[in-house]
This record gives sequence, C-alpha cells and structure tokens, in this order.
Amino acid sequence: MTRKLRIGMIGRTEMLFEAARRIHDAGHEIPIVATCRASGHELKKEADYEKWAADVGARFLLGSRLDQPDTIAALQEARCDAAISMNWVGLISPVVRAQFTHGIFNSHPGDLPRFKGNACPNWAILLGEEHVGLTIHKMSDGLDAGPVAAKSYFPIGAETTIADVYDWLRLEVPVQFANLIETMAQGNLSLAPQPTNPELGLRCYPRRASDGRIDWAQSAQTISRLIRASGRPFEGAFTMLEGDTKVLVWGARIERHREPFVAVPGQVVHAAAGDPVVATGDGLLRLTDLELEGAVTTKSAKQFVLSSLRNRLI
Repeated sequence: MTRKLRIGMIGRTEMLFEAARRIHDAGHEIPIVATCRASGHELKKEADYEKWAADVGARFLLGSRLDQPDTIAALQEARCDAAISMNWVGLISPVVRAQFTHGIFNSHPGDLPRFKGNACPNWAILLGEEHVGLTIHKMSDGLDAGPVAAKSYFPIGAETTIADVYDWLRLEVPVQFANLIETMAQGNLSLAPQPTNPELGLRCYPRRASDGRIDWAQSAQTISRLIRASGRPFEGAFTMLEGDTKVLVWGARIERHREPFVAVPGQVVHAAAGDPVVATGDGLLRLTDLELEGAVTTKSAKQFVLSSLRNRLI
C-alpha cells in the first residue's frame, strides 16, 4: 500500500528543484524548503525556491546553518518522514538529520565511495573515466558517507563534455529521487552499505577557474579533456595569445597532421575550414569554438588567432 509522505527539500540546483516538484505532483507533501546562496552555476536561485515554497505552502528557510535553535524548531514542527538534498554547502549535523524519521537522502554526482567531494564529474572527465556515476545515499557522519539507495551511470566518450553530463543530471536526478520516495512510500526501501576500505575510495578536491589554463606542452588528449571538463556551465578552459589577450576555448578536437612535423607547443600551425590548428606536446588540436575576452577587435576570435603563423598561445 502506498502512503503519502512528508518530504523536506534541502539544498540547491535545478535538479533538486525539479525532483521536489515531481514528488509534490505525485501527491506527497513538501512542508520544508531550505536553501542557501547559489554558487553561480545553478539555473534555479534562492528566489525560485522561495516562490515555489509559497506556492506549495512550505516553510522557507534561507541560510547555510540548519542547526540553529529556530531552524531545529521549524524542522520538528514540519514532522517530515524524510528529506532529499543536493549541493548543500557543508556536512549536515546529526541533530538536523535526526529531525527526519527516515533520514536525509543526498544526490551525489559520483560513483561512491569513488569520486566523493567536489567537482566530481569534472574530475571524471579529466581522468579519462569510462562513466560518471550518480549515487543516492542516506546521509551519515562523514563526507558523502552513508548507505546507498540507488546508482546510475552516464558514459564518457571521446567528445563528452561537462555540459553533456549536466544535461543528463537534470533528467536523472529527479527520476532517481522520485523513484526513491515512491519506494519508501510502498515500504520497500533497501539500502546497501558503502565499502569501508579506503583503497576503494577517491577524494576529489575543488577546482577553480584558474585551473582551466591550458598547458600546450601536455598531450592533445590531456588538453582535450581539460577543455571538455571546463566548459559551460563553468568558466571555460583558456589560454593567452602572445601573453596579453585571453582566449576562451569552448570546443576542440584532436587533429592529425598530413605529414611529420615539428612545432613549438602552442604554435598556430594552420587553419582547417577556418578553425585554428595548434601544436601540443604530442600532436595537434583543432580549436572549434573560441571566444576573446576583453579584446578590442573587429575580427572573430578564430580570425584573431589565425592572423599569423608566428602566433603563440601560452
């Protein structure tokens, strides 16, 4: 028998927003909506969460601390069976988790216990992994710890970008959360413990925009991965043309030279259908999508880069 549940919503991102909307549309109640300042990449911001909370009659909580006395009182009053969470700013304390009868379930874009922490899909592309994992787990003490309710995967190919991964997450996270709550409502929820052997884990640390700078002495494959892992919705991989013009590189693909060649890494060697082709540490990259940042010129980014075969990207 399926019963109607009271489900809290804690976190950020458009994925969590859509998941809560689906759960509410399925007949469950959302008495608490808690969010904090958006990081800048989310398509749903604080105002969107606040408006939706008003629409469904939920208590709206804004801020990064959930363990304050007034917040704990609000959670107790909500009498939630469980909560769904994604992209909260830190660990959620035991006293907060205890306010939900069946706990808080987090959506994490990593194949736990591997890829726990930050920027996990970006790191997966950078490391040449075969897939990106999505794990729904019950929160416990420790970073991305706790038993697993569900997993799913997105394959990483030679041209997969971080935008592709986020497109998948926008579809997959709401589906997995909706399935979780339906299973819980039917009384059929089953959880599997995460392995505790530290050798099976992988801790990922945050990345900054400056980490997207291209080192042309690296291999074409390594640079391609950096470009694909740094693109939208993030700030993009970048390089400097002759040291003073910043060039954002949104798209590239590995190119073969028609004959043996030598060139300085970062040297513009020729054009391919209007695309700059640049030497790397072991081959060539064709730059298919470029943008100049702050340059005053009537030329397109590609024309600007191709203005001379003496040009260097550094």
